[in-house]
Amino acid sequence: MTHDRRPPRIAIGGIEHETAGMLPGETSMAVFDRRRVRPDELIKRSGEANTVVDGYLQGARERGWEVAPLVWVKGTSGPPASRATFDTLLGELLEDLEGHGSVDGVLLSLHGSFAAEGIDDADGAVLQAVRDCIGPDVPLMSVHDLHCNLTEKMIGPADALAVMRTYPHVDMKERALHVTGLMAETLAGRLKPTMAFRQLPLLWSAPRMIDAESPMSEAVDQVVLTNDLDGVVSASLGVGYQWVDSPSVGVSTVVVTDDDLQEAHQQADALAGWVWDRRQDWIAPTLKPADALERGVADGAYPIVLADQADNTGGGAPGDGTEVLRLFIERKLDPSVVLYVVDPITASQAHQAGVGETIAVEVGGRSHPDMGPPVKMQAVVEGLADGEFVYDGPMWKGLADSVGPTAWLQEAGVSVVVISLPQQPVDLALCRTLGMDPARFEYICVKSTGHFRSGFAPIAGSIFNVDAVGLLGQSFADLPYSRLGRAVYPLDGDARRGF
Repeated sequence: MTHDRRPPRIAIGGIEHETAGMLPGETSMAVFDRRRVRPDELIKRSGEANTVVDGYLQGARERGWEVAPLVWVKGTSGPPASRATFDTLLGELLEDLEGHGSVDGVLLSLHGSFAAEGIDDADGAVLQAVRDCIGPDVPLMSVHDLHCNLTEKMIGPADALAVMRTYPHVDMKERALHVTGLMAETLAGRLKPTMAFRQLPLLWSAPRMIDAESPMSEAVDQVVLTNDLDGVVSASLGVGYQWVDSPSVGVSTVVVTDDDLQEAHQQADALAGWVWDRRQDWIAPTLKPADALERGVADGAYPIVLADQADNTGGGAPGDGTEVLRLFIERKLDPSVVLYVVDPITASQAHQAGVGETIAVEVGGRSHPDMGPPVKMQAVVEGLADGEFVYDGPMWKGLADSVGPTAWLQEAGVSVVVISLPQQPVDLALCRTLGMDPARFEYICVKSTGHFRSGFAPIAGSIFNVDAVGLLGQSFADLPYSRLGRAVYPLDGDARRGF
């Protein structure tokens, strides 16, 4: 708490990673370095972009707080980090924090499903280490991704924790501003945040997480109703991240009150009970790409968008699966496009050849036997770009990104965009750098599960989440779970909610 007239000094930063623990290998430090924002860079940010950190910065500056910048690292989703990588990242965050001396509060951007070698709950480890550093009296708050696996180890060290409500995550800044408001009330002595959570033995299908559609829209409405109850200052629902074998996997609710632990527990349980009673609503049937095409053609709503969710780089998949590209070629779908295939070799070939040239390439299918085989194409190079762009859709609007050398290839009406670094299509900005207008295609495949809707929903005639062969399959029964530690729905139809 601050008791003098100087403005509060608030530390802002974070370590973010969505860990696909079922993937082979490890996420290297180089992946984290790709989106590393140093403290001297963070303090210069305008706060206008739609990220949690930018929301914190905006909220802090509006209140005249002094910002104590920390490192902010956002690693692309993938396998667990090594213990050495985790220790280095955490050590850097703590060094920055200690370098500021005393602070009056800490605001962190964490994913909520970060795991590292030997650490199931790396987010909880980060929160506990920060708590140990700042002591028991300094408010510590965080915002987590909707796809978080909340644990007691996260709840214990934090004063308040909020979860994004939307998928695509268009409310990142909004949730950060909400938490900044909680921090302001706490520093002013008007709020004593008291938090409780409830974890459910429940897996939630990704296609049923889209907040613009039922049934997820009803779930968000229920969260808002809980948030608006007298005595409740914050309510959240985490739908979980399923592609990691850990006891923490599952759906969670969290409620923050003003110094009323009993009410926090009661409302967290009530919200969890509402979700559990509708557990069948959160499970989606699988749909093969060919079947989705038939449904789309029958409906006649173009463009038909197929979301290749098992090869979603946003969830950690390699992004070079070729099943849908091969299907488009076999069906001679003209005009069609696949966005994006991660293939730096083919991208390099296209850049060496130049725009307008025809090249013989083998696209994709290089990362894993399940992702191939590669697709042989005699392709015209329609467009080239360096992969540098700024998102202009609502999800990451204003945020700069780079996917390395990028190429638009086309054979007989079937197009594919190949990129060099993994990223899912979130909006149309990268395509525009190639001179491409995705709206002109009748068939579009996006290697994404939900975030693509941020930019593609306005141009789509129909959307189908499909289950092509990939490493992040949507059939829970086919995932190699061995450490869940309890009966979990829908793997076990007799699973009990446990409270």
